[in-house]
Amino acid sequence: MKITKYLSCLFLAGTLASCGEDFLNDMPSGTATGDQIADQASKDPEKILASQISGCYTNWNLNHAMGTSDINSHQDTGFGGIMLLSDIMSNDISLVMAGDPWHYDHELDYYAEQYVRSRWPWTFFYTVISSANDVIAVVDEENTTESGRHILGQALAFRGISYAYLAQFYQKTYADGDNKSLPCVPIRLTDKEAGGVDGRATVEQVYQRAETDLLRAVELLEGYKRSDKTTIDRQVAQGLLSRVYLVMNRWQDAADMANAARQGYTLNTIEEVQECNYQNLSDKEVMWGFDVIESNKQIFASWASWRSVDGPGYAGYEVGAYQLIDARLYNSIPEDDVRHYQFIAPDDNVSIAGNEIPAYANMKFPFVSQWLGDVVYMRVAELYLTEAEALFRAGNASGANAVMAEFMPNRVLDWTPSVGGFNAETIYLQRRAELWGEGFGYFDCRRLKQDLVRNYEGTNESASMQKNIPYNSYQWTYQLPLSEIRDNDAISPEDQNPLE
Repeated sequence: MKITKYLSCLFLAGTLASCGEDFLNDMPSGTATGDQIADQASKDPEKILASQISGCYTNWNLNHAMGTSDINSHQDTGFGGIMLLSDIMSNDISLVMAGDPWHYDHELDYYAEQYVRSRWPWTFFYTVISSANDVIAVVDEENTTESGRHILGQALAFRGISYAYLAQFYQKTYADGDNKSLPCVPIRLTDKEAGGVDGRATVEQVYQRAETDLLRAVELLEGYKRSDKTTIDRQVAQGLLSRVYLVMNRWQDAADMANAARQGYTLNTIEEVQECNYQNLSDKEVMWGFDVIESNKQIFASWASWRSVDGPGYAGYEVGAYQLIDARLYNSIPEDDVRHYQFIAPDDNVSIAGNEIPAYANMKFPFVSQWLGDVVYMRVAELYLTEAEALFRAGNASGANAVMAEFMPNRVLDWTPSVGGFNAETIYLQRRAELWGEGFGYFDCRRLKQDLVRNYEGTNESASMQKNIPYNSYQWTYQLPLSEIRDNDAISPEDQNPLE
């Protein structure tokens, strides 16, 4: 059996569109006050809770955190924008276009308090937290219905994972020296909850909050049967918690949560990977994502615009802001691995609509006609790799290799175990190859204390961006936005992260 040379569906014609202000679709706003919510909740709790949890999903999927009508609003659409940012700030992606809109992010040079980027994750995640708190505040957990408990579980999952991501953006990683005691971010809870912190809570306090919320979400979501993959169920909550435990180096807990989360899901075979479009919620590996339909598509302000090289978006043939796989990472993927063919080989000449596509360009995300490509937040492949890594780091090498023995035949032709098996480094390479472009790059670099390395022999990075930055540099860590220091009496300029 041969691996098809690149994904055949990549070259299917898509409907073209021209860029214009109509692509700057606004997120539905109109949020009720706390008093209005409480009043309605007393009259029709099921209705108000359903409405409020819908707001959480709207913010997660579509919120333009910067609220502007320039290029920033084309980059920051929902959590998909956070995923794009994460990969750009990692070792996995190289940029090709001079003046690429992401180039300051790519150089880790967009972290200072006065820049728009320091406000982006802050505004995005605290908006989600605010939406989640609106739900949590009005649920009487002891007296609510089963449906109410399931809605509360979803809200807690949103809040918990938001705090975990905030901690990773705004302070150094959890499990490194004395970092647990460093100042992190405020903890904003509802009036009925204890433990809120107006100033900068410690890193440990923030992760404790994230763990507490996600553990409770897992409990409350037991028995929840969702209608589709657009909502958080118990297994998605377990998957989110496994991400948090990885950062905390709680290896066995991470492995256990990942294993529980992946039950009932199966991996795509090699043949199915060849036909897979990683913008399709109906794929059997997908566990959670955003279903893009005609009424909510974002056109140029979309995931596809920055990922599909065969489309008319920014990373496509009309603009040419291609995002390439790092050459060293590409060279680590052998030719008998189906993922090798998700990228343009250096010796191949590929053109689309008369435009030559550069070497190493990704072909993993084929353009979906009418801009209807979905945004995938979680796939079961992630959980296999999380479980394997965590088991190995917990000292269970045989368990880790058993998990990888399930995974690898679905990616490599005629795969057989190698002498010595897998270790932490080789599992991480598999993770990078498998999850390329799916939003894990920056977060994995941070938790694994990986230096940024773009200046090496054979690099495909442009000369101006061939920089190496150590993992413990504060360039990896955003400063708190100026607006927070100005508006929050519990945070002063002296509380700011260092500027390097």
